[in-house]
Amino acid sequence: MTDFFGALELELHEAAERRLRRPVRLGQGLGALAVLALLATAVGVALAIGRGGGEGATGQLTGAPKPDPVGTVIAKGEGDPPRRARSLVVASGRAPISGPWQIEVSRTKGARDTDGRVLWHKGYCGTLHIIDPPGSRHGGFSGFCGSPRNLGFRKTPGFSRHQGLTASKPPPKEVLVWGRVPDRAEKVVITAGGRTRYEVVPTDGPKTFPGRYYVVPVKPGLRKPRINWLDAEGKPGSRGIRLLPPASRR
Repeated sequence: MTDFFGALELELHEAAERRLRRPVRLGQGLGALAVLALLATAVGVALAIGRGGGEGATGQLTGAPKPDPVGTVIAKGEGDPPRRARSLVVASGRAPISGPWQIEVSRTKGARDTDGRVLWHKGYCGTLHIIDPPGSRHGGFSGFCGSPRNLGFRKTPGFSRHQGLTASKPPPKEVLVWGRVPDRAEKVVITAGGRTRYEVVPTDGPKTFPGRYYVVPVKPGLRKPRINWLDAEGKPGSRGIRLLPPASRR
């Protein structure tokens, strides 16, 4: 598994230029203009689509960027940036500094470099998209490919930790620690300096890609930080995973 997206930033269009994607439940033959008219005249219908795969169109109509609802399917070639493969939104939310974000998963056939060496294996990719960070025209993303379906690390099955930076100028003001935890996880905690510093409740993914997902916004420069998940009894679910710079001190 390769964390190859971690240092990348991809230029995005301004929020006002974001293309309206079709909700999963609408027919393929319904054009973008018809969708816009439908949403403008029947907001209640759009809201009724809900988590099952609808588009977060109300934010786009008002000019306020919003992440796509959990369950949204983004076709290959659609979205900003255009997706390289069909992807599924498994979690979404908003961070204090970075703004709206969403986690997507997609399949990968694997990849090799020009010398034929394996960059990542067949499996799944997970990507965190930072949609509209303040003070910048650029969004960003971080991710990984070649993971099993549970998106976990080899030594922590079903549990993974990745880090995404707020796009724009260094030094970063916020680091988004994100990943997947097993279904029985009740909390995700980050400890630093021997005590709990951050704690969040993970959210459920769609029925088509089960699991629980989390994003924890943290300040850079924590002392020896580690992340772990807790079960309903408050017991640690694994040995934990350390955080990397800039979330941790170098």
